[in-house]
Amino acid sequence: MKDTLITAQRKKTELITAGVCFLLAFLLNVGCILYYKTPFSDIFSQIGYVTVIAVALYLIWTGIRLIIWLFRKK
Repeated sequence: MKDTLITAQRKKTELITAGVCFLLAFLLNVGCILYYKTPFSDIFSQIGYVTVIAVALYLIWTGIRLIIWLFRKK
């Protein structure tokens, strides 16, 4: 079996990407709280939904990067 190595640069890139996805989901949550005029305590009580949305955004972004990589590889 071939050993693979994940570089520090790749780890940093993925961590930043995941952080941006979480930040976007969090800002979406804050925007919805302001729009629907719900209590600000929902910022903390809805953190599970924010996490799920962040993971979904990360998966979508990863899929887009994979498709771009496949087309560039040809």
